[in-house]
Amino acid sequence: MHEDTTAGHEDTTPVLVVGAGLVGLSTSLFLSWHGVRHLLVERHAGTSIHPRAWGLYPRTLELLDAVGVTDALLTEAAGFAGHTLNGKVESLAGPEISVTRIPEPEDVGDISPVTRILSLSQDRIEPILLRRARELGADVRFGTELRDPVQDADGVTATLRDRETGAERRVRARYLIAADGARGSVREHLGIARQGRGTIRHQISIVFRADLHGPLRGRRFAVCRIANPLVDGVLGHDDTLRRGTLIVTHDPHTDPVTAYTPERCTELVRAAVGVPGLPVTVLSTLPWEMAALVAERYAEGRVFLVGDAAHVIPPVGGYGANTGIQDAHNLAWKLAAVLRGQAGEALLGSYDAERRPVGRATVRQAALRLAARTGKGGGPDDAAVADTLSVMFGYRYRSAAVIADEEEQDGAAPDFADPRTLSGAPGTRVPHLWLGAGDGRTVSTLSLVDRRPLLMAGAKAAEWCDAARAVARRTGIDLDVVRLGDDVTERERSWHDATGVTETGAVLIRPDGFVAWRSTAAQPSPEGVLEDVLNHVLARDES
Repeated sequence: MHEDTTAGHEDTTPVLVVGAGLVGLSTSLFLSWHGVRHLLVERHAGTSIHPRAWGLYPRTLELLDAVGVTDALLTEAAGFAGHTLNGKVESLAGPEISVTRIPEPEDVGDISPVTRILSLSQDRIEPILLRRARELGADVRFGTELRDPVQDADGVTATLRDRETGAERRVRARYLIAADGARGSVREHLGIARQGRGTIRHQISIVFRADLHGPLRGRRFAVCRIANPLVDGVLGHDDTLRRGTLIVTHDPHTDPVTAYTPERCTELVRAAVGVPGLPVTVLSTLPWEMAALVAERYAEGRVFLVGDAAHVIPPVGGYGANTGIQDAHNLAWKLAAVLRGQAGEALLGSYDAERRPVGRATVRQAALRLAARTGKGGGPDDAAVADTLSVMFGYRYRSAAVIADEEEQDGAAPDFADPRTLSGAPGTRVPHLWLGAGDGRTVSTLSLVDRRPLLMAGAKAAEWCDAARAVARRTGIDLDVVRLGDDVTERERSWHDATGVTETGAVLIRPDGFVAWRSTAAQPSPEGVLEDVLNHVLARDES
């Protein structure tokens, strides 16, 4: 239903974000970093107390490092450095069935300036993202429920209800971002269906407080499976050894959520720990579904879906939160460009075109890994399982915001490529290599990318640089320009080889670090060429 709702609203904001989980807070952080005024509302009273997602991959940390939170995250994660055991036990205090040490993560220093995986739970990550978003000016309101969103040709109007007082206010936004999770109301309100295998199993997470020092006996588990007559599940513990989470599977028809009373949860925790009479305080229980689902579309008019609202990914592989944060990063720079008048509104159509295929392919990868773990693999699809680095770094975008090389054959490339083979092709993440900056620093190619598109030119490509500056002055497009040999210098690897251009060529890199276009060499009329390229990539010719 569309109607004129521009009058009588009490709050106005360019962007309204719903849901302050890991992805919603990341959305707020990225928007804040881009200088986009927005309002983030969350129905719960604060950030999550449930660990939920665990771990961020280097590609995700690249994005968070750019907005100034990686150091705080690494500091918070320091206590988990020794949590390296993968175990299956009858109980923590009981016999071990099998315990192995998790291998050291693969060295990714040749493909990323961020060389480690962050081992930290969602409940510890969210407050750090929240604090940084507010430092950058974000308006975040907890205990606030979104009701009755209605969009028209110019924006979205909704009611915000304070859950404590019952007070209601109307808000008017140009765009709405739904980060309200797998069971959020916005997607359902829009009537967007989901496709995929659906629910795989029903789970309950029990967060508890108890002293685990004795039962752990000096061990530190990253993953601990419990297998005894009372409990078949997964037990996690934090770095204080006084707080844990027990995840069990249940059948909602024969074993409903209401049956998980504090008394029963206490009994299950004691059985998992293996200490009868252990003092246990159950802090919270959270029912959730392990599922494989992707929304049929990630956008409807002025409303966009990110994170679990757009895709529900089985937790095997740890792709869910990472994929959701990358959704948010992709959308944030596009909204910022449109709201600043740098891009045409048609640019926003590339969000669905780029992120939905990635979401669909990532769900498939997680499902393949789950099948292999549960012993249901062994089929022809096993050969299609991609390694984690390829899934996180090696996806490729095909949309109107990318100008493919002429020789590229659509559909010829796999869903995910080995990131060590990426060579600057449009639609792929720009290869990482270390460069020398003018002030003596060493910087990554990725660190050169800021809030604006970046034209990076070869050592003998002064014409491209001059053309870029002229186009920027004439059109008002904000554009950064870097020339090899002038602004930066090569270190160990050849920038020209890494990006697939000659010394007279140039590469246009989007604010998300993805290559939008490249010219392998000089071209006649570089100003005209570059203006056409920018108009196409930023959808200015359709505004």
